Amino acid sequence: MRALLNKITGNIFFLTICAALILAGLLAGYFLAGNSFLETGLETGEEEAAAVQAGVEELEEERALRVIGAEVITDVIQERNSFSAVMQPVSEYAVLPRLEGEIERIEVEVGDRVEQGQLLAELDDERYRAELEQAEAGLEAAQAEFARLEMGATPEELQQVGAQVEEARLSVEGARDEVGYAEEIYRERTPDDMELEQVKNELEQAEVQLDMAEKEHRQAELAFQEAEDNYQRMASLYEQGAISEQQYNEIKTGRDQAETQLETAEDRVKQSEIALEGARKFKDMTEELYDFRVEEERMVSQARTQYEAASAALEGAEAMLAEAERGPTEEELEAVEAQVKQARAGLELARIAYDNIEIAAPADGVVAAVEMDAGEMAAPGNPLFYLVNLDEIKATASVNEPYVGLLESGAEALVKVNGLPGEEFIGRISSVAPMAGEQGGFPVEVTVANSEHAIRAGMRGRVEFVIREAEEALLVPPDAIFTPEGQAEEAVYLVENGLARRQTVRTGLRSDNRVEITSGLQEGDQVVLYDHDHLVDGQAVKVVENESF
Repeated sequence: MRALLNKITGNIFFLTICAALILAGLLAGYFLAGNSFLETGLETGEEEAAAVQAGVEELEEERALRVIGAEVITDVIQERNSFSAVMQPVSEYAVLPRLEGEIERIEVEVGDRVEQGQLLAELDDERYRAELEQAEAGLEAAQAEFARLEMGATPEELQQVGAQVEEARLSVEGARDEVGYAEEIYRERTPDDMELEQVKNELEQAEVQLDMAEKEHRQAELAFQEAEDNYQRMASLYEQGAISEQQYNEIKTGRDQAETQLETAEDRVKQSEIALEGARKFKDMTEELYDFRVEEERMVSQARTQYEAASAALEGAEAMLAEAERGPTEEELEAVEAQVKQARAGLELARIAYDNIEIAAPADGVVAAVEMDAGEMAAPGNPLFYLVNLDEIKATASVNEPYVGLLESGAEALVKVNGLPGEEFIGRISSVAPMAGEQGGFPVEVTVANSEHAIRAGMRGRVEFVIREAEEALLVPPDAIFTPEGQAEEAVYLVENGLARRQTVRTGLRSDNRVEITSGLQEGDQVVLYDHDHLVDGQAVKVVENESF
């Protein structure tokens, strides 16, 4: 186009000379003709004058400079700027085991796509299975104890505790006697021969009583065994209908009585043993006092200690009996119930631990790294895998200080990747850092959809941001604007009635092919493009072509 203008401008001088010669010839002919023109009449003169005027206008039109113009339009203009960027995944996951243990197997490799919940690896379960079984058993035991306490003591348990109370009472009496004897000896200081003989006689009597109690116990055992055998035999006959119910009940009653007599004999043996032990201790103590006076105080103290221990044992047995008779209190039930809850919580923890031997993907993604192999020991805090989600990519650019304040989260941005020439991706600003990075720029992240995974983590490219934007702006092409020599203000040539008028303007935003005019022009005005140095203010021009932009 510019070559065409140069050609047109070069021919203007030649055309101007030709037109001048034609006009001079017409004027010379008019004067030479003289009166002949007058004779032709007024009508002929008017026609020739009109022809001359047309020739002049045609000459002036031919003298007008042919230019290319553009119309001032109203549209949106955006000022953009681009910055280097690094492509990173929006989501990265370090998969850590929750338990310590040997890795039994690895199920995935680097590059595999995985879904949330998919099995990645499994630990050896032997230890955690045993802990789970132990926790289950602990819960069953706690529940059984709660059920037993809630039901209260059985008659058999009450009878057993009662026997323990009676035994403890006998022990207290024996210990009290020993204390009395020890204190009496201590007061008398030295036992005489009669007292020593008496103690020996008491020991012999205790031995005789024990011997008699043991004989009675053996007799009671024989009697109980005979009653038991008879009961078993009669029970079989009763089941067969060979004897009456009354006979059966009599046999059963006899067997129960024999059992009670056996228990009584056993208690008597225990009491005799306790009495014998007390007599023996008392004899030994008397002999020691008889021989060793220095032991008198120690023996009194020992006797009192035994008495206190026996008294404490009696109190404990009586408390056990009272507790068994009254049944569990609300506090006791609450305590055992708390143990049940604790055991249940322990079971839940053991079950959770057992479930965690399977290591699953926390989210959809691609396996970026496998850090350990089967047979190695895994531990909490040591990652086994790294997963990345490439469905979305985060393009991180470092934006200079003058521009970062003009960016807002949610705004669109254009992303270009060096490794994908010719492709462009539309993203949105997801974050603008409030603090500059180490290199001085402010990190700005742009999120881009990447469903085909064409963009890989670590690729480099550029991010183009809209820095400023103006709506309904007056726009002209950049080639319409020039700066007159020796002036600071910018200007355009405005086409008005075939003349080029120089007009000072103020500019605003700029893009590749548009410039915003903030003052000096109106929508619909026509401006001259190119070759402004060939124009002067007021020069005749003819727009031969209008460019759109």
